[in-house]
Amino acid sequence: MDKFKFSVVIAAYNSDLWISKTINSLIDQTLDFKKNIQIIIVNDASTDNTDKICNRFKAKYPKNIKYIVNDENLGPSETRNIGLKHATGKYINFLDSDDYVTSTTFRAILNFFNEHEDVVDMVSIPIHFFGEKKGEHILNFKYDKNKVVNLFEHPNHIQLSSSSCFFKREAIGDLKFNSNISVSEDVVFINQMLLKNPNIGFCVGGKYYYRKREEKSSLIDNSSIKKDYFNDRAKYYFKFLIDKSIEEYGEVPLFIQYTIMYDLQWMFAISSVNKILTIVEIKQLRKQLHEIIQYIDDKVIYDQNDLTDILKANILFFKYKNQKNTPEYKELENTVVKKLKLNTVYIDIYEIVDNTLYVLGDLHTILKNTVDVYVNDEKIELNELKFPQRDKYSLSYKYATNYSFEFEIPLDIEKEYEIKFKSNNLDLYVDFSRPCNFSTVVGYAKTKDYLSSLEGKCIKIKRKTTVGWIKKEFKTISGMLRKQEKGYKTGVPLRVMYIIAYPFLRNKRIWLFMDLPAMADDNGREIFSYAQDKDPNIKKYFVLRKDSKDLDDMKKIGNVLHFKSIKHRFIALFAEKIITSHPDNNIIYPFWGNYPYFAGLLKSQTIFLQHGITKDNVSSWLNKYDKHLAIFLTVSKLEYKSIFEYPYNYKRETVKLLGFPRFDKLEKKEDSREILIMPSWRRYLKFKSNEVILNSQFFKRFNSLINNEKLIEAAEKYNYTIVFKPHPNVYDFIDLFDRNPRVKIDYEHEKYKKVFNHSSLLITDYSSVAFDFAYLNKPVLYYHYSEDYHFNLKESYFNYETMGFGEVCKSEDELVNEIIEYMKTNCEIKEEYVKRIKAYFLFNDKNNSMRVYDAIRRLPRKQ
Repeated sequence: MDKFKFSVVIAAYNSDLWISKTINSLIDQTLDFKKNIQIIIVNDASTDNTDKICNRFKAKYPKNIKYIVNDENLGPSETRNIGLKHATGKYINFLDSDDYVTSTTFRAILNFFNEHEDVVDMVSIPIHFFGEKKGEHILNFKYDKNKVVNLFEHPNHIQLSSSSCFFKREAIGDLKFNSNISVSEDVVFINQMLLKNPNIGFCVGGKYYYRKREEKSSLIDNSSIKKDYFNDRAKYYFKFLIDKSIEEYGEVPLFIQYTIMYDLQWMFAISSVNKILTIVEIKQLRKQLHEIIQYIDDKVIYDQNDLTDILKANILFFKYKNQKNTPEYKELENTVVKKLKLNTVYIDIYEIVDNTLYVLGDLHTILKNTVDVYVNDEKIELNELKFPQRDKYSLSYKYATNYSFEFEIPLDIEKEYEIKFKSNNLDLYVDFSRPCNFSTVVGYAKTKDYLSSLEGKCIKIKRKTTVGWIKKEFKTISGMLRKQEKGYKTGVPLRVMYIIAYPFLRNKRIWLFMDLPAMADDNGREIFSYAQDKDPNIKKYFVLRKDSKDLDDMKKIGNVLHFKSIKHRFIALFAEKIITSHPDNNIIYPFWGNYPYFAGLLKSQTIFLQHGITKDNVSSWLNKYDKHLAIFLTVSKLEYKSIFEYPYNYKRETVKLLGFPRFDKLEKKEDSREILIMPSWRRYLKFKSNEVILNSQFFKRFNSLINNEKLIEAAEKYNYTIVFKPHPNVYDFIDLFDRNPRVKIDYEHEKYKKVFNHSSLLITDYSSVAFDFAYLNKPVLYYHYSEDYHFNLKESYFNYETMGFGEVCKSEDELVNEIIEYMKTNCEIKEEYVKRIKAYFLFNDKNNSMRVYDAIRRLPRKQ
């Protein structure tokens, strides 16, 4: 057999969904496959259909494909080493079994080697993502043209991936992948070669497509949850390359420093490792990292583009922690704060309502600094807010706290104001968080009467005049056109449209109503329906995707805006209220991706109707600094009280106890004799592979329940239908559940209102749908088979055992027996649970929509 130009080693593990595309990308090369390319597939004891697929390709191309099967799972390093032994090609590549390369890649690489044969031992191609994430790898800046780079001259041109790299076989020699590590083994492999020959080729004639998925079983995407991601990498990657460098050069070259720091940054960015490492192991890891970071120059740390500035500061202070309480350390503090602009206050909320300015701001600090605010050089009183969820952690150590504050200033239209922020008597820079209605991109914010401008390190406020505003706007648009940064193509046209329409729409009252972009089945829909014959001077729109199955129904009720349409974006600039059951900023703002380009114009207030009763501490998601709500709706005194026990930090006038509008449409009918099984969601299953889902407790428990013969036979005996209607996210893998013809799976996504009204008994785990069902005085059963829920139940005010609306069952047998007992009594609710329901809900009078609408009307308007 003639020697091949290329040998491609593919380490395959459970890759049946993707490996065909991988192999075909080699077969379809413009360089003749049969003459030039050898494939060595090493199956690392896969348990799926990988073997069957590989044998099919082997049979078709017996001269080109060598197929090896490991008796046991050996991991990627040893599997590649096995493949390397059988490689006969002049150049070697290690293509991953779920990725692929473009058809021109191998011809381009061959031409590159032919041109630079005596200079380089390896050539790499750019990486592009596909799958869950799309786009380019952040290191693709290296590929501006075909070139050979000496890493001593360009140390930031690091190479990490062996899959996107092609190596001379003779240069590899006896080098092997280190089987002591299962993550970053290729980085160690590559850089041992680069220490021998620091010249590397960058070729633009091909592309490597890397499949990005949450659960990438063959490689490293999920590696951060494993213990060896920390311990073994510190020893066999970071320390190993440092020692090799010193052995070769007497020091650690900058390109090795950049390589190590690139991966160290992701490790330092992991906030908590308590579930992975013991306290002793965490201390040992920090000790190892402290030793390693001594070999990394400060400039290398500063140069990391994907580290937040405050985390860079933490790493620098960590590096020099042994010098604390010295003049040198104090000088370091000053240098770091100045260089990284940590002397910046971030404004989360900036609004003027009824001639009163309200500001909520934050200073993230490692040095435990506080903020003073001066208005026209007079220091004013601040109210400090506690947001522990804003504190910063690295590897389970808190390294930065936040100093959050708020203040109000009464304004006089005839006066001008200058606001400065100071810390330790030094002026702070001013920046703005999203969704603050102010941004450095725009540089100003306006209301009907006031114009606020960011000028240097201060904010100035004065009366708004049309001429003054237009001048500011012209300057803003000119700046966007000049800089042409991402977002200007959307920002400039809509801002021009806004200026033209402003005289006609500035006093127009517009309310936007929403549930989810694709659905209208919640409190938003109900309050929108209620509002149709109220206040004809207010233009009301329901926002919905144009492909939503609810679109026609909503058009029968009132005006509909297509979600994220040009019209939606334009009208949102003039909206007075956004009334929604989902307050996520990327949902309620149609231009969220380019939000800073529209800041300063908006005047909308957000009314959060909720989509489920708040029974857990969700303040990490729902809080004042991130979701500035004008109304936060609740239904229970206990729920209302809990909002002030956790760090949401909404004022009492914001949180309203009025009841859910959708409850007004609930009617107790029970004519369908259905037993509803409605489990909640598990965040740990998001984007996971089928294999992980099938092996999860969640899947196993509920798959078993909906196929329980004793339950199904009892349902037939007592004339009940079992209906499985899980959380919407579960429908992403609904076909994995075993189908039983006697159990109905709700593929049609029937309206919640309908199934609640007509069903007899609800089985859930932790879902808040139990509250809707109990509101109808219908029985509920809770299935708590283990503690696998993503909320901390110990933090919840709601105790299922003492406050729940039905029995709590720990096993499937116990649950099935309870269900059957309810069937025997026609699913009649027990008196003790009727009392609990009555005690929990304040209103059951069908007037929730009226109360909510009246509360919205009474809100003071932003203008």
